[in-house]
Amino acid sequence: MPGTELVDRSSCSCSCKDGWHGASCFPLEVPDTFLPPVAERAVDGDTNCVVNQTLMNLALNMWKTHHCYVGVTFSGVGAELTFFLNSMPLHLPINITLTGCTFREGAAVQFFGGVEAAESAGVLIRVSQTVMRSSVVVFVFALPQHCDIAVTEVDAVQSSILFWPDTVNKRLSVVMLDSVELTASSLLVSNVRAYASRYRGFGLYSIGTLTLVGGSSLYVRYCSFGGYKHLFHVNVLSVRDHSVFALLNNTMSSGTSLLYQCREFSVLEHSVLRM
Repeated sequence: MPGTELVDRSSCSCSCKDGWHGASCFPLEVPDTFLPPVAERAVDGDTNCVVNQTLMNLALNMWKTHHCYVGVTFSGVGAELTFFLNSMPLHLPINITLTGCTFREGAAVQFFGGVEAAESAGVLIRVSQTVMRSSVVVFVFALPQHCDIAVTEVDAVQSSILFWPDTVNKRLSVVMLDSVELTASSLLVSNVRAYASRYRGFGLYSIGTLTLVGGSSLYVRYCSFGGYKHLFHVNVLSVRDHSVFALLNNTMSSGTSLLYQCREFSVLEHSVLRM
């Protein structure tokens, strides 16, 4: 080797010139021991469901591919079922299912994304056959790509805003969207029956900018709201790149409008707004 200064053939060893290292005299430092790569974090693939329990506080393991709740009652403001989607193993398909559950007295189910839409192998979210009493379903920030989300068959009665985390945007709402971005994703809100005991609530409430891109869709259909001022209050709406925003076959027994556009909206690049 070019870095070898002296070879001792009797012991099969060599000494290196200054600046050369290791048994073979390489021009860089070589560790004495081999360090194997750090093992990947094991993913919890348990597909069992939490069934028929009452939960008042929760600690979720985000490094799971399946989260399933059937007939569970979430009670009180401490029972926030919060999913940080970008902390999940998005290289695998994710399945989050809540069926026949009850949220009451300020309990909430929340789905947090990130600053931008993360790559994913697909995220399936189902909230169905749900009873809500002064509770809310919340989506926040840019959700991962390829989300398939449905909130269906909800029976909601709202008389208080215990669930609301801040003091600026307090409203009685069934579904709340905070600066949500959907990328190559779909969000369906269907067959919701909701009543608010205090007027001026918004059935669905979007603060910040609601963005649909990459062929995404947001459908609200076959919903019935009573006691709300607006069925869907949207601050800023941006629909681009073959995406669809649609309100179809919804009714209000009282109130002002099905869709209230607070500020600006744009529908561009072969996208569609339907009502």
